[in-house]
Amino acid sequence: MTDVKGRRPVVEPHLPMLMGLVFGQLREQLALDVPELRPSQLRVLEWLPPEGLTISELAECVDMTTQGCGQFVRQLEGLGMVEVAVADHDARARVVRATDRGSEAVARSAAVLARCDATWAERVGPERYRVFREVLGELALG
Repeated sequence: MTDVKGRRPVVEPHLPMLMGLVFGQLREQLALDVPELRPSQLRVLEWLPPEGLTISELAECVDMTTQGCGQFVRQLEGLGMVEVAVADHDARARVVRATDRGSEAVARSAAVLARCDATWAERVGPERYRVFREVLGELALG
């Protein structure tokens, strides 16, 4: 096994190393198709339903602190990807909603993910890839 520069790892590749290499491929594709956002920003944006979420609800979804999530929301707002408004149910709360620009970026990232899935399934065979995803889902989601 070699990395993108043709080098071999010194140790037998462990799971985090392999996952890092796969994520590197994914990050490269995302950088080409969604260059205005980092994968971490997309991760936050992807969780927003059309009706929006409060920052604390969004933070819980993405497993972040409210303060950290608020920083991401400010970045995304500055990029025109989300809008922040006063919540109808509580004037102290802020609801975050994706803008059309943000929704379009999420759609482009979904297309990248679908292409990667198709490429990987083609590379290892559809049945092996289906089993891989199933097992990974079991490990990730309990």
